[in-house]
Amino acid sequence: MAVAKPLAPFPPRNFLARHRQDELDALFATLPAPRKNELQGDYQGTLLGISGLSSLPGVIKSGLYRLLASWLNPWQGKHFDASNGANLWGLGTLQGAWGQYRIEDRQDSDALALDYDVEGNPALLRPILGEVRYFQDTLYLARMRYRTRRGTRTLLYFTLQELSLIHI
Repeated sequence: MAVAKPLAPFPPRNFLARHRQDELDALFATLPAPRKNELQGDYQGTLLGISGLSSLPGVIKSGLYRLLASWLNPWQGKHFDASNGANLWGLGTLQGAWGQYRIEDRQDSDALALDYDVEGNPALLRPILGEVRYFQDTLYLARMRYRTRRGTRTLLYFTLQELSLIHI
Protein backbone atom coordinates (compact mmCIF):
# COMPACT_ATOMS: atom_id res chain seq x y z
CA MET A 1 0.00 0.00 0.00
CA ALA A 2 1.24 3.48 -0.84
CA VAL A 3 2.19 5.75 2.02
CA ALA A 4 1.19 9.40 1.72
CA LYS A 5 4.16 11.70 2.08
CA PRO A 6 3.75 15.37 2.98
CA LEU A 7 5.34 17.35 0.17
CA ALA A 8 5.34 20.95 -0.86
CA PRO A 9 1.90 21.74 -2.32
CA PHE A 10 1.69 21.05 -6.03
CA PRO A 11 -1.04 21.95 -8.49
CA PRO A 12 -3.58 19.29 -9.53
CA ARG A 13 -2.69 16.31 -11.74
CA ASN A 14 -3.84 18.01 -14.98
CA PHE A 15 -0.97 20.45 -14.38
CA LEU A 16 1.38 17.71 -15.61
CA ALA A 17 -0.37 17.19 -18.96
CA ARG A 18 0.13 20.84 -19.94
CA HIS A 19 3.91 20.74 -19.75
CA ARG A 20 6.63 19.89 -22.24
CA GLN A 21 8.95 17.00 -21.64
CA ASP A 22 11.85 19.30 -20.70
CA GLU A 23 9.66 20.92 -18.03
CA LEU A 24 8.68 17.47 -16.73
CA ASP A 25 12.40 16.55 -16.68
CA ALA A 26 13.11 19.56 -14.46
CA LEU A 27 10.18 18.76 -12.13
CA PHE A 28 11.10 15.06 -11.96
CA ALA A 29 14.63 15.96 -10.82
CA THR A 30 13.20 17.73 -7.75
CA LEU A 31 10.89 14.94 -6.54
CA PRO A 32 11.79 12.35 -3.87
CA ALA A 33 11.90 8.63 -4.62
CA PRO A 34 9.68 6.08 -2.89
CA ARG A 35 11.32 3.13 -1.19
CA LYS A 36 11.27 -0.22 -2.97
CA ASN A 37 8.67 -1.83 -0.71
CA GLU A 38 6.23 1.11 -0.67
CA LEU A 39 4.61 0.33 -4.02
CA GLN A 40 2.45 -2.79 -3.69
CA GLY A 41 -0.56 -3.89 -5.73
CA ASP A 42 -2.17 -2.38 -8.82
CA TYR A 43 -1.73 1.23 -9.95
CA GLN A 44 -3.71 3.01 -12.64
CA GLY A 45 -1.48 4.68 -15.23
CA THR A 46 -2.02 7.83 -17.26
CA LEU A 47 0.33 8.65 -20.14
CA LEU A 48 1.68 12.18 -20.62
CA GLY A 49 4.83 13.95 -21.77
CA ILE A 50 5.37 11.75 -24.82
CA SER A 51 8.57 12.53 -26.70
CA GLY A 52 7.86 14.38 -29.93
CA LEU A 53 4.41 15.68 -28.98
CA SER A 54 5.69 18.87 -27.32
CA SER A 55 6.02 20.60 -30.69
CA LEU A 56 2.37 19.98 -31.65
CA PRO A 57 -0.25 22.71 -31.26
CA GLY A 58 -1.93 22.56 -27.85
CA VAL A 59 -5.36 21.55 -29.17
CA ILE A 60 -3.93 18.57 -31.09
CA LYS A 61 -1.72 17.50 -28.20
CA SER A 62 -4.64 17.79 -25.78
CA GLY A 63 -6.82 15.67 -28.08
CA LEU A 64 -4.17 12.97 -28.34
CA TYR A 65 -3.77 12.81 -24.57
CA ARG A 66 -7.56 12.58 -24.12
CA LEU A 67 -7.58 9.69 -26.61
CA LEU A 68 -4.75 7.97 -24.71
CA ALA A 69 -6.75 8.32 -21.47
CA SER A 70 -9.77 6.61 -23.04
CA TRP A 71 -10.72 2.95 -23.41
CA LEU A 72 -8.86 2.90 -26.76
CA ASN A 73 -5.52 2.72 -24.96
CA PRO A 74 -4.98 -0.86 -23.74
CA TRP A 75 -2.24 0.08 -21.22
CA GLN A 76 -3.95 0.41 -17.85
CA GLY A 77 -1.06 0.76 -15.44
CA LYS A 78 1.36 -1.34 -13.41
CA HIS A 79 1.37 -4.09 -10.81
CA PHE A 80 3.98 -4.10 -8.02
CA ASP A 81 4.73 -7.20 -5.96
CA ALA A 82 7.75 -7.18 -3.62
CA SER A 83 10.73 -6.85 -5.97
CA ASN A 84 8.99 -7.52 -9.31
CA GLY A 85 6.17 -6.11 -11.37
CA ALA A 86 4.40 -6.06 -14.72
CA ASN A 87 2.40 -3.76 -16.97
CA LEU A 88 -1.36 -4.18 -16.84
CA TRP A 89 -3.14 -4.38 -20.21
CA GLY A 90 -6.77 -4.75 -21.14
CA LEU A 91 -9.61 -3.99 -23.50
CA GLY A 92 -13.06 -4.88 -22.22
CA THR A 93 -13.00 -8.34 -20.69
CA LEU A 94 -9.55 -9.15 -22.13
CA GLN A 95 -7.15 -8.43 -19.27
CA GLY A 96 -3.56 -9.45 -18.65
CA ALA A 97 -0.06 -8.57 -17.53
CA TRP A 98 2.85 -8.29 -19.94
CA GLY A 99 6.24 -6.63 -19.81
CA GLN A 100 7.86 -7.79 -16.58
CA TYR A 101 10.31 -5.65 -14.60
CA ARG A 102 12.55 -5.90 -11.57
CA ILE A 103 12.08 -3.18 -8.91
CA GLU A 104 15.38 -1.74 -7.67
CA ASP A 105 16.78 0.96 -5.46
CA ARG A 106 19.71 2.19 -7.57
CA GLN A 107 22.91 3.83 -6.42
CA ASP A 108 23.13 5.94 -9.61
CA SER A 109 19.62 7.42 -9.39
CA ASP A 110 17.36 9.07 -6.84
CA ALA A 111 14.35 7.35 -8.44
CA LEU A 112 12.94 3.89 -7.85
CA ALA A 113 14.01 1.86 -10.91
CA LEU A 114 11.86 -0.54 -12.93
CA ASP A 115 14.36 -2.56 -14.96
CA TYR A 116 12.89 -4.52 -17.90
CA ASP A 117 16.13 -6.41 -18.57
CA VAL A 118 14.67 -9.65 -17.18
CA GLU A 119 14.39 -13.18 -18.49
CA GLY A 120 11.16 -13.74 -20.38
CA ASN A 121 10.91 -10.26 -21.88
CA PRO A 122 11.48 -9.92 -25.63
CA ALA A 123 14.67 -8.14 -26.75
CA LEU A 124 12.71 -4.96 -27.61
CA LEU A 125 11.63 -4.51 -23.97
CA ARG A 126 14.93 -5.29 -22.27
CA PRO A 127 16.50 -1.82 -22.79
CA ILE A 128 13.54 -0.12 -21.03
CA LEU A 129 14.18 1.45 -17.66
CA GLY A 130 11.29 2.97 -15.73
CA GLU A 131 11.86 5.48 -12.94
CA VAL A 132 9.32 6.45 -10.28
CA ARG A 133 9.15 9.41 -7.87
CA TYR A 134 6.49 10.91 -5.59
CA PHE A 135 4.46 13.74 -7.06
CA GLN A 136 1.85 14.41 -4.40
CA ASP A 137 0.09 12.34 -1.77
CA THR A 138 -0.43 8.90 -3.34
CA LEU A 139 0.19 10.05 -6.92
CA TYR A 140 3.53 9.16 -8.49
CA LEU A 141 5.26 10.69 -11.49
CA ALA A 142 7.20 8.16 -13.54
CA ARG A 143 9.09 8.06 -16.80
CA MET A 144 10.02 5.43 -19.34
CA ARG A 145 13.60 5.55 -20.60
CA TYR A 146 15.27 3.53 -23.36
CA ARG A 147 18.92 2.49 -23.12
CA THR A 148 21.15 2.20 -26.20
CA ARG A 149 24.89 2.15 -26.81
CA ARG A 150 24.65 5.90 -27.42
CA GLY A 151 22.98 6.66 -24.08
CA THR A 152 19.61 6.69 -22.36
CA ARG A 153 16.66 8.70 -23.67
CA THR A 154 13.37 9.56 -21.98
CA LEU A 155 10.47 8.44 -24.20
CA LEU A 156 7.50 9.47 -22.06
CA TYR A 157 6.15 10.35 -18.64
CA PHE A 158 3.17 8.83 -16.88
CA THR A 159 1.42 9.00 -13.55
CA LEU A 160 0.57 6.10 -11.26
CA GLN A 161 -2.15 6.05 -8.61
CA GLU A 162 -3.06 3.08 -6.43
CA LEU A 163 -6.32 1.56 -7.70
CA SER A 164 -7.79 1.10 -4.22
CA LEU A 165 -7.51 4.87 -3.68
CA ILE A 166 -9.29 5.88 -6.91
CA HIS A 167 -12.95 6.80 -6.52
CA ILE A 168 -14.83 5.42 -9.51
